[in-house]
Order: sequence, then structure tokens, then C-alpha cells
Amino acid sequence: MILIAGVALAFALRALPLYWSGLPSTLDGFDYAWLAKTTTETGSIPLTQRADNLVFSTYLSVVSLVTDAVPVRAIQPLATVVGGVICFVGGVVARRVLRDSGSSDGTATAVGAVTATLLAVQGLFLRRTTVPDEEILGILLVITLAFCLHLALRSRLRRWWLVVGLLLVVFPMTHTFSTFIAALVVTALVVRHVSVRLSLRSVLGPGALAVAFWAYMFSYYRFAESSTTLSVPYVNRVMAYPGLFLAWLILLAIGIVWVQQTGRRVKQVSYLAVVGSFFGIVGLNAVSPIFPGTTQTPPLILGLVAILGVFAVTAAFGLELFESYRGGAIPTAMFLAPVTIIGFGLTASLTPEYYDTVMRAQTFLHVPAAMLVGVVLVRLLQGVSRATAGRTLRLALVALVLVSTLATAPLAYLTMDTATVPTTTYESEFEGVRFASTHTDAPWVSDHSLTRVGAHYFKAQVGYSAVANWLSGGPSPDCLVISQRSWTTTGAHLFPNAPETVSATAYAEWTATRNVVYANTGNDPVVVSRPVGNATCAAATNRTV
Repeated sequence: MILIAGVALAFALRALPLYWSGLPSTLDGFDYAWLAKTTTETGSIPLTQRADNLVFSTYLSVVSLVTDAVPVRAIQPLATVVGGVICFVGGVVARRVLRDSGSSDGTATAVGAVTATLLAVQGLFLRRTTVPDEEILGILLVITLAFCLHLALRSRLRRWWLVVGLLLVVFPMTHTFSTFIAALVVTALVVRHVSVRLSLRSVLGPGALAVAFWAYMFSYYRFAESSTTLSVPYVNRVMAYPGLFLAWLILLAIGIVWVQQTGRRVKQVSYLAVVGSFFGIVGLNAVSPIFPGTTQTPPLILGLVAILGVFAVTAAFGLELFESYRGGAIPTAMFLAPVTIIGFGLTASLTPEYYDTVMRAQTFLHVPAAMLVGVVLVRLLQGVSRATAGRTLRLALVALVLVSTLATAPLAYLTMDTATVPTTTYESEFEGVRFASTHTDAPWVSDHSLTRVGAHYFKAQVGYSAVANWLSGGPSPDCLVISQRSWTTTGAHLFPNAPETVSATAYAEWTATRNVVYANTGNDPVVVSRPVGNATCAAATNRTV
């Protein structure tokens, strides 16, 4: 019953963006919606985008056809379903991990239920499993791959190898970043397996699998980039520092063996040092951007992330789960894989690209961390049920972890650069972009969020340099501009740069000097205006999205 309640809560929280808008809650979602719309209209996927969105675009197209829904309206409900399924699968895998590690069925079931509940409400994980993009499929496939590959290595049954093979084939076409995480998980599990069962057979067979997957991944992306019009994200970040990436890969192999050999206290200190550095980075970024040119962490975001520290510290007391090979190899590999990517990103280059790499990698830490926290909470509750000393303290600790984790849930709905709710596109914003994109072929400008909607869904020629320059004290844009009232309050989004605001008086005076060709009402009213006289729009596209 607890597992069912946790999964139901996961679905409910991931459906909350639909309360504000039926549109995608992430800007990239408009690109996938366009791909699915084009696919359903033409019968083929347009091979003019990225090499890693083929699976998700096909999936969305099929769902749209089956439900007879427009893709741009179907994508957010689809993300809600997939996000909830991720929490369910995480709980099921946690149950199997505990059972294989020697725990009783009752304990394993309890840990699985707590894990699913934690994943349902934990703010950062809730955020990434609510937005409709291909990463939600990547997260689900990484969990499934880790589970199936470990069973295949341990049991050597053909059915598990068939599932693993199918997963490995589809990964590069699903999500590039998740594919890198999957390759690291495969490497970690193979090394862990070989270290436990050292033999020629264990080295050659699983080792060949790991090497083959790395080769297949890079070959697919190289072919896609050189022989087609498909673009390949992330790979160039690794290839820019191949020696550094190889060094971190070696550290991963050493780490997965070291974890099973070292003492628990040393593991706890090492874990807290690694996780503490992540929180330290967020804290320092609130004072001054660690990655030059990016926005600082808003105080509200910093506070919610700090609360998440209770969840992170609690996980340190469940690290004995990493010591069991039969079950513990799964969360160990799933934890060390993203840590490897984060370490690589922090040591490669302090640029927005590697900032994005670090931010994306942390998402994959939350599933194994939730398993560790689940172990700790169930152990505390079992102590209470056995009427041991300190019952009140144990209950207080359980309540502290659960309440603090729930308190981080707002992170899922806040925009990271302005700390405002919600992080979604309003109907008024979409209609303003639709008007500007369909009533003129000329370029237009706006802030980062609206230009991405125009570029992704309407394939409009857009930019935001002119708006950024104007908000910074420069001249008024000499072309069509989509502006909105929130520019006078929370500011115009200029990601990765910090937002810029304009006073309500200056905004009103500015619109009064221009020809307003469209205006609407709503949660954030939009105005489409053009300058009086001829408009050259020379600065419209010198910063694209």
C-alpha cells in the first residue's frame, strides 16, 4: 500500500504543471512537439535535428496518433506518466537490491516503498522527471539497464542478455548524455563483476561487451555527425579533453573495486566529501558565478538545495548497501557513474557547457541515494517497532528526513535563474509567439524563453541580443519585439546570463513609443510591437537560441 501511495503521489506531483498550462514545462519540449507534429503529418521523422531524439520523438508521435491529441498538448501528460513510472521502477529495483543483499522480504518491500516515495517528492529529481524531454526516457533506461546487466552478469541467463542487448542498441538514439551514463554504468558493473569472479571467461565476455558499447556509441555519433544533417550534443565536450576523460574512467574502475574493499567509516567520509563539494559549489555560486558568464544561484534556490542536505547526509548511513555484490553492485555503479561525469565536468573547463554537464549529471545520483536513505529510514522504523531505547529520537529522525525531503519539492516548479513559479510556458506566451511567427516572415526578438519557443516550434528566425542590449541601457530594438509584463518584475530570461529587469514606468513609456500590433491578457500578458517607420532588425539574430 505504501508503494502504491508513493507512486500515486509521484504522478500527482508530476501532473501539477498542467494546472498552470497544458504546454510543455520545458522549452526543449517544443522542439520534440514539432518533430512529432511533422512526423504525424508527413509519416517520417525529419532528420534535421539531433541524433539522440529519434526514440522519444517516435514515442511521442505514436502516443499522439493513438490518443488523437496534438503533440504539443500530449507531451506534458506523457512526461507525467513516464516520470511516475520511473519512481515505480526505482522502488521495484530497490526492493530487489535489498532482497538480493540478504534482507527479509518485509524489509526489502519497505525499502522499495520508501525509495519510491522519496523519488516522488525529492525536489531536484522531481524537477528532471517532470519536464518532457528525452532524458526522462534515458533515466528510466539507465535504471533498467543497471538492473538487467547485473542479473545477466550474475546469472548468465540468456533472457537477461537479450534485454541488455536491446537496451544498449537503443541508447544512442534516445539521449546522448544518458548514453554516457549508461556506458559508465556498464563499465562499473563489468569491473565489479570481474573483481569478484576473476577468470578468463569473466574478463573476455563482459569486457568485450563494455568495449563494444563504447565503440558502438562513438561510431554512431561520428556517423550521424559526419554523414547526415543530425547534430550530436555532449560528445565534443568529451573529445575536447579525451585524456582527462580517460583518467576519470580509470578512477571509476578503481573506485568500484575500492568501495567493496574499504571500511565503512572511510566510505562515509569519502561520500560526504564528494557530496559536500557539490553543495559547496552551489553555495559558492550564490556568491559569485563559478562558471563565468552564467547566472548566480538565487537565495530561494540555495535555501531549498541546502534543505536537501538532510537527504544527502542521511544516505551516508546506509552505505553498507554498497558492500554486497549480489545486490549492492547496482546502486554502487549508478552512484559512481554520474560522480565520474561530474568530476570530469568540474576539472575540464569552467564554461557554460560544462556547467550544464555537471547539472545534468547530478540527476542520476538521486536514485541510488534514495535507496540508501530508504535503508536508513526502514532501519530506524524497525528499531521503533521493536520497542528499543530512543524511540522518540528515531521517529523524530524519520520525520525530519521525510519532511525536509518533501520541503524541497518546490524546486521542481521554480525557474532556476529567477526562482519564480512556474517553470512552464503560459498560454498567453505561446499565443504571442504564434502571432509573431505566423504573421510575419521577418526576424523578431524577445527574451531567451520566448525565442526558444519560436525557434523550436515555429522555426522562426529569432534572437535576443537586441533585447539584452536594450535592457542593459542600449537603444530600443529596431524590429518586431515580443515583450511581457514579467520583465518589470522577475525580469527577462537571458540564460545562461542573469535576468534583466525594466521598471514598469519605463516599460509603459517604451511600448507607447512603438506600434503595438498584438496584445493579450493572462497570467503574464504579452505585447507584440514594432518600431515606428522602417525596421531593419539588424541586431535580431546576432545572438541565436
